[in-house]
Amino acid sequence: MQTIAHALPENYCRQAAEDLWLCERGNVFIITGFYTFSKGETDGPLAGYFLAKSLENIGFQSIIITDEYSVNYFDFDKQLNIILFNNQTNSDELLQTYSPKAIISIERCGRASDGKYYNMKKEDISNFTPPIDNLLLQADCLTIAIGDGGNEIGMGNLHQIIENQLDIIPSIITCRHLIVATVSNWGAYALISELEQLSNQILLPSDIVLTEVLDFMVSQGAVDGTTGENQRSVDGFPWKTELDIIHQLRHNNNDF
Repeated sequence: MQTIAHALPENYCRQAAEDLWLCERGNVFIITGFYTFSKGETDGPLAGYFLAKSLENIGFQSIIITDEYSVNYFDFDKQLNIILFNNQTNSDELLQTYSPKAIISIERCGRASDGKYYNMKKEDISNFTPPIDNLLLQADCLTIAIGDGGNEIGMGNLHQIIENQLDIIPSIITCRHLIVATVSNWGAYALISELEQLSNQILLPSDIVLTEVLDFMVSQGAVDGTTGENQRSVDGFPWKTELDIIHQLRHNNNDF
């Protein structure tokens, strides 16, 4: 993502947070879940959960939308609003029913120019990727997307750059604000951190809660998206790195 980050505004995460903060309070769709190694990966759902709780703390109603490969990762919190999306789900009906004020995608595969969905190895995973990205194509609201590879929802903003400079089949799905990070979870934590500053509230999770949620997701089959291992790691990085990112963001916000 360092290859394409130069094409984004220097303060792209802050801009996304400010637009989100200014949204009329109401429903927010959080889209996540990426099929890999026959499971859903740890990158995406983990941060998606904490973003959902953060948004609720500042007055929104969060609705997590995912597929069959990741839906059970959220079973520990019975208060969550979860929508299971499959190939029969009517995107337009969802938008009419819930009228979201914003849609945020975290590490969700977006379709390529041929209409198919590809992983980082350029393998076609369309049979395992229901078209949740239809929501962004049809929505008339703020859209934010977070990704780390180039094939995720939102990467259509930089489609040509990715196609020309990286050996990836990029997604063509665009968004209002694109957040790129080495790991998508980290981009979502950065968004939460910016919302902390805007709201003057503590929103980032504690080490204990973060670890408990990840351990639950791993117990439900979540795998590291890079190694395929069913263990406490994200995109090949040891768990300590995830905690270090949170610690650094907390330190940056220690004025309150």
